[in-house]
Amino acid sequence: MLIDDLKPEMISEISKKALIEKARRLPHHSLHRWWSRRFALLYRGMLAAYISKNETQIYQALENPMSLRPLTSGKTFYEPFMGGGTGLSEAAIMGYNAYGVDINPVAVRIAQATINLLQRDFRNLEKTALSVLEDTEKLLGWSWTYNGLIISYVFVTRGKVPSWISRYQENKKEIKILRCPVCGHVFESSINEKTAVCPYCNSEFKITHNPEFKLKGPYLNLDPDRNSGDKHKKLKIWGAEVREKRGNRWKKKFVTAESIEEWLIDSHEKSREFANEARLVLDRIDLNGLLEGKRLIREGIESFSSLYTPRQLATFVAYSKATRKLPSSLKAIFSIALSESAKTSNLVAKWHSPIGEPVPAAAMKTYWVPEYTVETNPIARVPGTLRPLSRNGIPSSLRRAVKISAGNIKIKPETKVKISKGNSENFIPPVRINISIVDPPYMDTVRSYASLSLVHYGALRIFDEISRKSFDYETLEDLTEVEKSEIPRDREAYTESMEQVFKNISSVLTPDGRVVLFYNRKEVEDWIAILEAAKNAGLIPTAIYWSIGEPPGGLGRSHLKGLFILIFNKLMDVKGGINIVFNEPLDVIQEYIRLDKKTERKALNSIKKALATVYSLKVKVL
Repeated sequence: MLIDDLKPEMISEISKKALIEKARRLPHHSLHRWWSRRFALLYRGMLAAYISKNETQIYQALENPMSLRPLTSGKTFYEPFMGGGTGLSEAAIMGYNAYGVDINPVAVRIAQATINLLQRDFRNLEKTALSVLEDTEKLLGWSWTYNGLIISYVFVTRGKVPSWISRYQENKKEIKILRCPVCGHVFESSINEKTAVCPYCNSEFKITHNPEFKLKGPYLNLDPDRNSGDKHKKLKIWGAEVREKRGNRWKKKFVTAESIEEWLIDSHEKSREFANEARLVLDRIDLNGLLEGKRLIREGIESFSSLYTPRQLATFVAYSKATRKLPSSLKAIFSIALSESAKTSNLVAKWHSPIGEPVPAAAMKTYWVPEYTVETNPIARVPGTLRPLSRNGIPSSLRRAVKISAGNIKIKPETKVKISKGNSENFIPPVRINISIVDPPYMDTVRSYASLSLVHYGALRIFDEISRKSFDYETLEDLTEVEKSEIPRDREAYTESMEQVFKNISSVLTPDGRVVLFYNRKEVEDWIAILEAAKNAGLIPTAIYWSIGEPPGGLGRSHLKGLFILIFNKLMDVKGGINIVFNEPLDVIQEYIRLDKKTERKALNSIKKALATVYSLKVKVL
């Protein structure tokens, strides 16, 4: 194996290859984007380096993981914090028998659905998906269209609006959709300045995507009938972004609330029955029992169902009813498509004009209740196709499912894949394992992944109860109980919990087995916490590599882009010294994306000090 002695140029190559995922995930990892998913190529590189001594084979495996199947036969992979199943899928595709566990039922469902698609060829999946969407529209009794316009987003505010509404590109040139804060007129502009002049009233105003201006002009309440029991009385609709067919294209167009008033009132009235069915499901869940739920209540989200609009709830219900006749083998896949749509089809997603799309709820590791948001149409699509016309809609997830099912990447039938829902502190794989990759939660970044999955969990609860059919996958347990069982975030308790996780792995690790840790923190104390856990479990680091850790970007991203990959075993004596491959991959990656070298080096210095403290190791940086 080369995993203990990878050269700087190999780590650089793995990082460069990983960057192909910076814009979008590989098709077989795109069914549902779970939080903080690592690049698949990092898993692929470590799995290949464990099983092969040949550099050429490792490079080939980065392109084609199935090429190493002759070497992985009989080998076993285990991931104790499986998340959405990136590592589990990569290991199984490469030919490892794969075991994964996660405490979060949403994550488990995502992994199950993905593995399901990779193990089987679902013929006619696209035809089935189109049929379900058509049935959804019929069951609703109303349509997300008005006078030939497909409504993608309805603009909603609690009182203030920006002057920059949205954007699109025309002939490679950005066109901004602006709203004059003085007279309220909307117009398009291609200027790239900080201010604009209204062509209607000649007022000069600041171009900003922040909601800085008090809403003027006509608007409608999100809930027109205040006696309906709906709980969005403070929310105002002042416009919508629609798609208008021009030739063979569906182009963006802004319309005022007045111009679609008839549709807004009619669709709301017709949504009431289905929306109430959803409320009966969701409002049994106590938001007050969850960390983020308490804050949502303080900020005006009165109940679980008020995270979504009545039209969204009604669409969720109609979609769930449309899947009732599907075989159980398809249930997880269609439920996950609904869960993925909930990422933006909710009222705590944030509209971001510079990208012309909503930012998914919890994208910044915590829930906000934005002043300015949108009501996203969960089923916006080009008629008769799965081509989406809104971000993260049901059609886009189903479209990805079709691609995964029809793709060339598959898990061979004899490969064993076992997914479990449970606490990794209490879970011990039932077989001997050769390699385990551990990507644990961090102490201060995310207080609770259960809370982060609120909007997804709500959509899945609706699906499971409305669809009314037994499933061949895990049912959803109470999210409050899940949160109580998560790894604690204070340092002492964190170390104790992670020590138990490492001990569980060590107890079934083969003599030549390796434990790979994906981790990075800026503070020495955070590094000491995780390293002490590994040491107390009898694990010794043999090599450390720096790689790119998460996709680049400013919105909702950490300043720390790198990731340290620590290789542990339980037998080898490192005799006082260890190498950290850092300088070359850092320099190489900086040619492709912007990095804060000072921040990355702060993390390097912290891990060096922690290694000296915990293991009395001297470090050489390569």
